[in-house]
Amino acid sequence: MIKNNFLLTNTTRAFTSRPYSKLYHILGSLLLLMAVITSGCKKDSFTGEIIGLCPVVVSTDPANLAVDVTLPKVITATFNTDMAPLTINKTTFKIAQGSTEISGTVAPTASGKTFSFTPDVPLLPFTMYTGTITTGAKDTLRTAMVADYVWTFTTIPQLSLSSSPPAGGTTSGAGLFAQGSTVTATATANPGFVFTNWTNNGTVVSGNASYQFAMDGNRALVANFSPVAAGTFAVILSSNPIAGGSTLGSGLYSPGTSVNISASANIGYTFTGWSGDASGTANPLTILVNSNKNIVANFTPIVGGGVGVVPGVGPAPVNLGTAGNFTILTKSGITNVFQSAITGNIGTSPISGAAITGLSCPEVSGIIYTVDAAGPACRVISKTLVDNAVSDMETAYTTANGLTTPAPVVGFAAGNLNGQTLPPGLYKWATGVSITTEITLSGGANDTWVFQIAQDLTVNNSAIIKLIGGAQAKNIVWVVAGQSVLGTNVDFSGVILSKELISLNTNAKVTGRLLSQKQVTLIKNTVIQP
Repeated sequence: MIKNNFLLTNTTRAFTSRPYSKLYHILGSLLLLMAVITSGCKKDSFTGEIIGLCPVVVSTDPANLAVDVTLPKVITATFNTDMAPLTINKTTFKIAQGSTEISGTVAPTASGKTFSFTPDVPLLPFTMYTGTITTGAKDTLRTAMVADYVWTFTTIPQLSLSSSPPAGGTTSGAGLFAQGSTVTATATANPGFVFTNWTNNGTVVSGNASYQFAMDGNRALVANFSPVAAGTFAVILSSNPIAGGSTLGSGLYSPGTSVNISASANIGYTFTGWSGDASGTANPLTILVNSNKNIVANFTPIVGGGVGVVPGVGPAPVNLGTAGNFTILTKSGITNVFQSAITGNIGTSPISGAAITGLSCPEVSGIIYTVDAAGPACRVISKTLVDNAVSDMETAYTTANGLTTPAPVVGFAAGNLNGQTLPPGLYKWATGVSITTEITLSGGANDTWVFQIAQDLTVNNSAIIKLIGGAQAKNIVWVVAGQSVLGTNVDFSGVILSKELISLNTNAKVTGRLLSQKQVTLIKNTVIQP
C-alpha cells in the first residue's frame, strides 16, 4: 500500500525518495544559481561549486599614488587568490604613460598570486604612470575579476649634468633623488678654462661651482666654462661649506681690474671671512686682479641652528616649514589667465585639484601638487605632502603674526608707505597698508623684515618695492589678515602669508611666495621663488 509517499511492506516503511529527490535537485540548482548571481563573479564554464571570493588585487608595487619610485622598476600586482597564469598577460596587465601603453613582459612569480610586469625600456624619471588589471584576469577556477583595477604612481626625479664646452671641465653629482632632497652639483674647470655658471634650460641658476638646491623635478643642468684668453685672469669663488652660502664675483678680468666680490650667508650660518687668494672679513671685498685668483668664502653654523637665530638685523626668520617648498600654496584653489610664468612648486589642499583652473603645465617650472586626480594633466598626487605644507603655512602665519621681538614699529606712516625707505625690523598696523608708487627696503643679505597687517594690503598699479644693500626677498614676510591685492605691472618682493585672498592683476610680478589660506588669482603674472 502507498500512503503519504511511503511504501508499507511487512510493517517496515521504506522511503521511496523519488518525489523529494527531484525537489532537492531543483532547490540545489536554484541555490547554486543564487550563489553565482550574488557573488557578482563571471564563470565561463561550470567546474563545480564556487568556493571563496571573487579575485581582486590586494596590493601593487609601486603602491597606488606612490611618488619617488626608484628606477629601474619591475611592477608587480598581488591577488587574493591563485590566478590562472594564461589569463595574466599583456592584454590584462597593462602599464601606460598617459594614453600610450608601455611594452613589457608579464610573468608569474613563485607565488601563484603575484605577477610581474618588466618594461622593455626602463621607465622615465619623474613621470606619472597608470597600471591596469582588467576583468580578463581569472583565478584557477576560471572566475574573473568583476571590475578593472587601476592605480597610478610617479617615478623619482633625475638630475643630469653636462659641460659646455665638453673640454671646459667636468661635473659630478648626477643621479636620481627624491623630491625635496638637498642635492649638490659640482663643476671643476680643466686647465685653461674657468667655470662661468650653471644653467637650466638656458636660464642661469647659480654662479657657484658647487650648486646646492632642493630637488623638485627633473633637472638637466649645464656647467658652462670659458677659456682663459691670453692677457686675462680668472677669479674663482667657492663656499665652505657649500650649504653655508653663496658668492658673487667669479669671472674673467683684464689685468689690473678692481673687482668687488661678496658672500651671502644662508639662514643658520654666518660669514666669517675669506681665505685662499684673499683674506679679511670685509664683505663686499675689493680685490685687484693681477693673477688668477682662487678665493673661498667661509661660513660658520650659528649655534642653535637657523630657526629663531638671526645672523643680521631684524626679527627672527619666519620658519615656513614644508610650505617653504612652494611658490604658491592655497587652501581654496588657484585661478589663472594665460599666460603666466611660475618658477617653483604650487599646490592646493584640502580642496580638489579641480580648483586649479586656467593654468597649463608649461606655465609652471616646478611641480603641481594636488590631493586627488583632478587638475592639470601634469599634476602629482601627494595628499600627505600638501596637507603637511598647508598645516605648516598656517603655523607660520600664526607665528609671524605673533612676533613681538624686536619691539615693533606700530602704525608707521599711518599705513601709507609710499616713498618710504624702511630699515630691517618688525612693523605692525591695526589698519590696512597701501603702497601707491614705490618703497625701498634697505638692509644686508641676512637682514629681515616682518610686516604685521591687521586688514588689507593694497599695492597700486605700477608700484615697485626696491631692495638695496643686498636685501633679499626671501627675508621679507608680509603677514596679512585681510586680502592682498597687487595692481597691474606691480614689481613686488617678499613672502605673502595671507589669511584671505591673494590677487595679482595683469602683468604683476612677484619675487617671493604666495601662501594663502583662501585662494590665489593670477592674470598673466610672473612669480619667482626667492
